[in-house]
Amino acid sequence: MSFPEDRPPEAANTAEAALEELRRQNAELIEAVAARDTFIAVAAHELRNPMTPIVGQIDLLLAALQAGRYSSGQVEHRVRRIRRAMDHFIKRAGTLLDVSRITSGRFQLALAPCDLSDLVRETVETFTETARYSGCSFRIEVPESLPGAWDRLALEQILDNLISNAIKYAPSRPVTVSAEDFGSLVRLRVRDYGPGISAGDRARIFERFERAVGANERRSGFGVGLWVVGQLVAAMEGTIVVNDAQGGGSVFTVTLPRYSETNRS
Repeated sequence: MSFPEDRPPEAANTAEAALEELRRQNAELIEAVAARDTFIAVAAHELRNPMTPIVGQIDLLLAALQAGRYSSGQVEHRVRRIRRAMDHFIKRAGTLLDVSRITSGRFQLALAPCDLSDLVRETVETFTETARYSGCSFRIEVPESLPGAWDRLALEQILDNLISNAIKYAPSRPVTVSAEDFGSLVRLRVRDYGPGISAGDRARIFERFERAVGANERRSGFGVGLWVVGQLVAAMEGTIVVNDAQGGGSVFTVTLPRYSETNRS
């Protein structure tokens, strides 16, 4: 009879190598399942966010029609706004592939000429009805024009997530969205007047499936919005920080390179 200790060294080495290979394959499978679950959670979050203002605009249109308050011209204007929001939703669905590329390290920017001031104003407008239902008001602080070259869809996702979080965690309070020109850099800020975020929570809210809620709070969502923001900011070689705001609340500050036509490659 042959006992394990009687096996020649070559056989023992072969068995150990096979076991190590099985461990490696098992780790890869576990990672693949985790990546799939992450993508599903990101998809659910990123497709739900832009639907909220669309539903708000449709509800407003229906209420106005039922009350007989809208002329045909006003109806057309509102429908065109809904159409623009739907176009935005379709684009957002397409960017989910880019989110999956982020997790695999294959994300590439699509830089194009963009006016950051216009983008801030347009993005805030899509949240008008959502903010109204939540009792929030907006304050926009941007220069008349702030041109550059950025990945527009990535910027929209960043602003969408930060603004929707401000409305969600600080209802019935104002939200300030600002953009500043620092030459080769630009700075975006979203400031709310909510309960604020503790120092401990600030260290983890940009991780996957983490949310800045207290132990006794219950909030809907997967906790992936700020993770997406962090990944997109990093892909654009920028930084994001969150701090207490003077007078209460939190302020998220995103600093990004201000690309130009000469460095779009």
